[in-house]
Amino acid sequence: MPPARTALWVASIGGVALLVRSLLFGPVPWWVASVAFGAYATFAAMGVLFPQMEMYGDVVWRGDLGAKGVALTFDDGPHPETTRAILAILARSGHKATFFVVGRKVRQHPDVVREIHEAGHWLGVHGFLHDRLLCFRAPKFIKTDIEQTQEAVETACGVRPVLFRPPVGHVSSRTAVGARRAGVTIVGWSARGYDGMPGAKAERVVDRIEPRLRDGAIVMLHDAAERDDFEPAAVEALPRLLQALDERGLESVSVEALLDGEEQGRAPG
Repeated sequence: MPPARTALWVASIGGVALLVRSLLFGPVPWWVASVAFGAYATFAAMGVLFPQMEMYGDVVWRGDLGAKGVALTFDDGPHPETTRAILAILARSGHKATFFVVGRKVRQHPDVVREIHEAGHWLGVHGFLHDRLLCFRAPKFIKTDIEQTQEAVETACGVRPVLFRPPVGHVSSRTAVGARRAGVTIVGWSARGYDGMPGAKAERVVDRIEPRLRDGAIVMLHDAAERDDFEPAAVEALPRLLQALDERGLESVSVEALLDGEEQGRAPG
């Protein structure tokens, strides 16, 4: 069990013990209760915001250090212009990537999804509407959202993805249950460029990611903007990142290729 999940169990048991103590011997001082509640709430929120902690469920966020491969991943597509720009750069370099697609965009641009698949890249799901509050939804809702996106991809290119990156990466206990019911694996990242933010600069994206390009890394980039209203900085930054991969002798591989049994991709220890 990941350390953060163990810590959550311990904290929860501690909270119950504090409640029982208050019922049996009288309430604890208000400041003790306030500090305890605040610390617990902060810790629980961190588990949602940082999926690498695996607090609420298993998350694949990197592979083994000896993997000799890096998984390049792209979110928020497809888009007829920016996704094709990314595909062209990858084609010139010979590198491959995994595209986590948004279901409604798949329905709008099924031809782009087919191009991704026919170029030898891999597909995952990123929610049907890119609902930023998806982690608060009921597990049944999350399961349906995932399956809608799977069906859209399958209709477009005949492939049913089994990888899921939640919108904005947030993983709650509800997310974990919904993903498990849908039969998909939650995928995080070990290197992030923040290239999908308006005004992001390619130089900063490269500076953030390049030091983390090592065996087993999962790199999160964007082939489209969430609302399709600007070009992600990854379009300009990608050639330099691919050059860094080549210089280090690292192959671009699928997320699945980084998996080696159930524990692969889990946090060390």
